[in-house]
Amino acid sequence: MNRAAKYLYVIGGCALAAEREPIRSIERIHVDKASDGVKITSEICGELAVPRRSPSCFLTENRSKILIAGGCIGPNQHTDSMELFLVENEGEKSKLLEETMNIGASCSAFDVESSSFQKPIFGGFEARNCLDDVQIVDTATWKCRKLRKKLPKIKNSTVVEVNNGEFLMFGGWEDEQRTTKAIRRITFNEDFTDYTVDFAGFLPYPVEGHSCVRIGSSVLLIGGFDGCFVIDTIIKYDLETKKMEILPTKLHEKRENHVSAVLSEKYLVVAGGWNSRQSLDDVEVFEISDGLKLTKCHVAGTLQTSRNRPTGVPI
Repeated sequence: MNRAAKYLYVIGGCALAAEREPIRSIERIHVDKASDGVKITSEICGELAVPRRSPSCFLTENRSKILIAGGCIGPNQHTDSMELFLVENEGEKSKLLEETMNIGASCSAFDVESSSFQKPIFGGFEARNCLDDVQIVDTATWKCRKLRKKLPKIKNSTVVEVNNGEFLMFGGWEDEQRTTKAIRRITFNEDFTDYTVDFAGFLPYPVEGHSCVRIGSSVLLIGGFDGCFVIDTIIKYDLETKKMEILPTKLHEKRENHVSAVLSEKYLVVAGGWNSRQSLDDVEVFEISDGLKLTKCHVAGTLQTSRNRPTGVPI
């Protein structure tokens, strides 16, 4: 499991479909045990310098800061700006950086908790086109550079860093033609100037707009869109055996473009997103027991704001 997190920071998003009404606020949610389930406590804890839907975010400097890069600020309007949110400065606006991305992109794949100072951003969407680029943000200097080598055009995928410089990419919208079920292994050289891409298998079904969390040697791929419908299923992928299964436990609400995290080492939290009709403010919680069994909890409380395509950062 990744480092124990107490809070899930839910950053930006938009209120409506098609990138309309991007959101400036950052809210923080926490799970407490209640007599009949769990209680969600949610509070607005900060404000973005620029309202953003689906930015790329990274924890930096011993998890005390969140780098927030790119995203869209309106329909077909993508920003290359970056900003820095200081976790301890509760209620304040994050600081806009002078440095910018090479390409302003939303819906990219990234690992919030990537261990290297070099933070890769994979693909994404810019205005009307899917991207085949890999951008690297150096969190020592905040400089961003674009690598020469290209990926397939890909957006709405997820990645997990399995070792330093080695990532697995799951699903996404590929080559502007199809929702894919491909798993790819992307391995960088030591200075993150080049990488290799290898095919690493197929998921049980194609998926994009899903979320993912790592729990020990397992990755959960949650909800999403399968090319036809928004879905409520959860895939478990074992990093050691490469085996996968569709878990018997399903989401209460079919959703894509949501966020998820493990809080207090025992709760899987799934928040916000889009259910094919509207953006969501509800939060689902599952208690995690041995063998990665998920038990649905009765939940009291919601997000303060309905959010389609926010970014989630567990701290």
